[in-house]
Amino acid sequence: MTDGASAPSVAADDVRAELERLRLQYSIGLEFNSSLDFDELLPKVFDSVLTAVGAQGGSIWIAEGDVLRCRLALGAASQKLVGTTLPVGTGFVGDVARRQRTTIVTNAMSDARFQEQIDRSSTMVTLGVMATPMVTKGVTVGAIQVMNKVTGLGVFEDGDRELLEGLAASAAVALRNAQLVAAERRAKDLAVLLEISREITATLDLDRVLLSVVNLASRAFPSDHGAVGLLEKRGLEIRAIGGQETVDRKAEPVRRLAARGAWAADRGETFYLADREHPTTEAERAFVAAFGPDLEAEEIASGLYLPLRDEEGRLGVVVFESKRSGFVDAPQRELAEILANQTTVAVRNAQLYAQVPLVDALGALAAKRRAWMQLPRRRQQVYVAATLVTVAALTLVQWPLRVSGTAPAFRPAGYAEARTLVPGIIERVLVREGTAVARGAPLVQLRDVEQRAAREGTAAEAAVAERAAAAAASRSDPAEERLQRTRAQGLRREVALLDAQLAATTVRAPVSGVVLTARPEERLGARLQGGDLVVTLGRTDTLELEFGVPQREIERLAVGQRVHLRVDALPQQTFEGLVTSLGQLPRDTTEEVRFPVRALVPNPGEFLKPSMAAHVKVLTARTSLAGRLLRGPVRWLRLTWWRVWG
Repeated sequence: MTDGASAPSVAADDVRAELERLRLQYSIGLEFNSSLDFDELLPKVFDSVLTAVGAQGGSIWIAEGDVLRCRLALGAASQKLVGTTLPVGTGFVGDVARRQRTTIVTNAMSDARFQEQIDRSSTMVTLGVMATPMVTKGVTVGAIQVMNKVTGLGVFEDGDRELLEGLAASAAVALRNAQLVAAERRAKDLAVLLEISREITATLDLDRVLLSVVNLASRAFPSDHGAVGLLEKRGLEIRAIGGQETVDRKAEPVRRLAARGAWAADRGETFYLADREHPTTEAERAFVAAFGPDLEAEEIASGLYLPLRDEEGRLGVVVFESKRSGFVDAPQRELAEILANQTTVAVRNAQLYAQVPLVDALGALAAKRRAWMQLPRRRQQVYVAATLVTVAALTLVQWPLRVSGTAPAFRPAGYAEARTLVPGIIERVLVREGTAVARGAPLVQLRDVEQRAAREGTAAEAAVAERAAAAAASRSDPAEERLQRTRAQGLRREVALLDAQLAATTVRAPVSGVVLTARPEERLGARLQGGDLVVTLGRTDTLELEFGVPQREIERLAVGQRVHLRVDALPQQTFEGLVTSLGQLPRDTTEEVRFPVRALVPNPGEFLKPSMAAHVKVLTARTSLAGRLLRGPVRWLRLTWWRVWG
C-alpha cells in the first residue's frame, strides 16, 4: 500500500523538477533577450544555473581565435581563473569547444584532459565536471564548465546537462548579439573619426582645426565638455572649448582646465582618470591630490587627457571630462588616441603653413604683370578672348559622370529570425521556402504531448483541491479549507505557466515576410533547444543592393542619388533605385580598395531575386569638361602637397 502511494508522489516530484527546469530555462531566455549587456546579465544568470544544478563552482570561457579565455568564475571557483587562457582542444572546456559536444566526467583528476594548473588556481579540488560548448550558427564562441555537484547523489545527470545546454544556447546568442552591437558601435565611432579627419585635413586654418576636433568629437565620446590647449611661451593656453565660439582664458574654470591640461602635457602620455573618488594608480592618486578640489567644484568624476606630440616635440593636449565616472571604455580610448595623432598632424601642418613667407610668390606675380603690360593692346585682346572661349568651353559644357559599381549583390531589405522559446522536437512544418506569411502566423509546431499531459494533470489536481476546500467549508473546517484553497491557487498558477509553455511550442512569424530558409520541411523531427533558429524571413518587395566603389570615386557619391542597373536574366529592362548608405570601412579585398555602397531597389513584380548578378551605375552630379580632365591631376597635386608638407 505504501509503495503504491509513493509512486505518484515520485512522479509528481519528477514533473515539478522538470517544470522548475523549464521555468528556469524560460527565464534565462527572457533575461538574455531583455538586454544586450552580456557582461551584466551573465553573472546573475550563471549563479541561478549553479544553484539549480547544485554545482560547487563553475566558469565561462570565451573563444578568442585559437584560445579560450576565462570570462567569469563563480562559486568556489577562484577569481584567479578570470583572464586565464587555454588552447582550444586542451582541458575539458577546450575539448568540448573543439568537439561541440557536452561531456560529463565523474572522476576528473584521473581524466587525461584534467589541467592541474587550472585546478591549483581554484580554491577547491575538482572531482566531477560537466562542460558544454556555446555554439551559434555552427561556430563555437565559448564553453561553460561546472564542477563538483553537491546535491543529490553528487553526480551530474541528464537534467543538469539539459539545463546547462539551455544556458549555453541562450548565452551563445546573447554573446553574438553583444559582439555585433560592439562592432556596430565601433563602426559608428570610426565613421565619426573619419569625418573629423576629413574636416581637419581639409583646412590649414588652426582655429578651425581645433574647433572641429572638440565639436565633432562629442559625437564619439560622451563627455560633458572637451577642449584643446596648445603650448605657448607662457605655458599651456586653452584655444578651443566644445560648444563655444570664443574662449575667455581669464575665466577661473578655464584657468583650472589649463592647469590640468598642462599637468597631462608634461606627463607626456595618455592619462585616464576613471573615477575621481576611487583612484587606483599612482598617477591617478597624484592627479586627484593636485586637482581634487577643482574637480569636485566642477562636479567632474572622470577625464581623458591626450597629449599632442610628434618627433619635433610637444604641441599641447586634448581634454575630455565628464560628470559620470568611467565615461569611456578601452576601445573608445584607442579611438581617442588615434584622434590625438591626427590632431597633432593637422596642428603641425597649420602652424607650418602660417610660417611660410609669401614674398617670393608676390614677386613672381609682379614680374608676370609687368610682362603682360608690355604686350601690344591688340594681342592682349586676342589672348583675353581666347582665354574666355576656352574657359567657357571647359566650364559650361556639362557631361554626366556615371560611377560604375563592382561585385553587386542583392539581398532582402530586412530580415527577421523566428526562434524557439522552449526546447522540443519539430512535429509539423507549416511553411515552405518562398511562402508569404503574415505577422503571428504559425510556422512550426513542436511536439507538445508531455506539456499537455502535465497541464491536464495539474488542472485535475487543482480541481480536486478546490472540491476538497468546498467540502472542508461545508463541514466548518476553516484550517483545512485554507490549506486546500492555497494548494488550489498554486496549482492554478502552474496551469497558467504550462499554458504559456504550450503556446510557446507553436513558433510564429515575428513579422510579415517571405520564408527564406531553404527546405524547412527537411527539419521535421529535429530536436531543438530554446533559442534555436527555425526560419528566417525577409522582405523581397524591396531589395537591398550592395556594391563596391573605388576609393577615388567614393567622394562623388551621396545618399539619395539614383542608381540604374540591369541583370543578366533581364538585359532589356532597366531597374532604378536610390543610394541609402555609404560604407565607412573598405571591403576586405586584396585588389584596389573599394568601399561598400548600399541602395534600395523597388521590386514590385519580384523579378529580382537575391544573389542575382547585376550591372550597376550611380548617376552622380553633372561635371564640366574641365572637371573631368583635371580630376586626375588635381588628385595627384593634392597628394603630393600633403606628402611634402605633411
